[in-house]
Amino acid sequence: MRGLFIKYVISIALGAGMVWLAFRGEDFATLGDKLRHVQVAPALGYVALFAVAHVLRILRWGLLVRALGPIGWRSITSAGAIGYMCITAFPLRLGEFVRPYLVRGQAGVTASGALATVVVERVIDGVIFVGLFFVFISLLPESGHPAVGAVRVGAYGAGLFFVTLLAVLIAAYVKQQATIRLLSAIGRRIHAGLTEKAIGLLESFLEGLKVLPDRRRLLGFLAITAIYWALQGVGVKLMAEACHIPDMTLMGAFALLTVLVVGIMVPAGPGFAGSFELAVKASFALLVLSPASRDNMLVFTVVLHVAQVAVQLAFGLAFLLGGKVRLGRVVREGMPSS
Repeated sequence: MRGLFIKYVISIALGAGMVWLAFRGEDFATLGDKLRHVQVAPALGYVALFAVAHVLRILRWGLLVRALGPIGWRSITSAGAIGYMCITAFPLRLGEFVRPYLVRGQAGVTASGALATVVVERVIDGVIFVGLFFVFISLLPESGHPAVGAVRVGAYGAGLFFVTLLAVLIAAYVKQQATIRLLSAIGRRIHAGLTEKAIGLLESFLEGLKVLPDRRRLLGFLAITAIYWALQGVGVKLMAEACHIPDMTLMGAFALLTVLVVGIMVPAGPGFAGSFELAVKASFALLVLSPASRDNMLVFTVVLHVAQVAVQLAFGLAFLLGGKVRLGRVVREGMPSS
């Protein structure tokens, strides 16, 4: 627990620094007044769409997990809701380890195999959204903002990272025995006992990649992905209207979403504090908006962020209150040791 406390301290400091970078120069004196003038109906519309999208997100992950064994959908829904809540609540995205922990041992699924599904999920999202970023930015009018160049460079870096990781995952799966032999030959020269354990974990992890050649399951995953993110894009447009940014087009809303999705993959404070704000600010640099709309960036970011965190916490807490999963045990055993 001491290690977790230290991680919280580090992540809060990191998140605070990022928030300061994102909001420096913003007029916080008017934030309260702007919050009172947020339009309730479109804001609630966003919350509803995000809640539906969140359910689809859990079911989408379930398709990957069920490639490893016939786990019941009730167990998957519980693990997904609590796991995504922990990604939000725990520092530095350490909650990513909770979902694999919650499904391990069910229908023969190992923790490392389940972790592979999380990696596949993240990599596919990363590749898709970096690709969509370049599509949308080519269709949007030039904003002329000086930060656009930096955002492009960041997107190229993220694209290289995710494409490389996807290629490594595919190569490792296709050449499983060659990969294991190579690592075994290297590892045994260092420490035979640790190598044996590492190879066992690697074999379970590679087993979790069996979704990659499963065309039917992968197509289902991609179809749900399209619906899931379409709902989110429409929701962002609704939230822009709620926060009095009427000139954010639907195309602009999707462009913002591509930057946000990749941006919050960066480990930061609990609740994505810092990475969320920097990603939204970066995305606003891409958009052609009136000065009045840009003045509402702060309230838009705050309301959007709070709405997302609230939905994810609400889903997770609903299953925790059911009593079948204890948060204390999740914290002790479902996270990597310090």
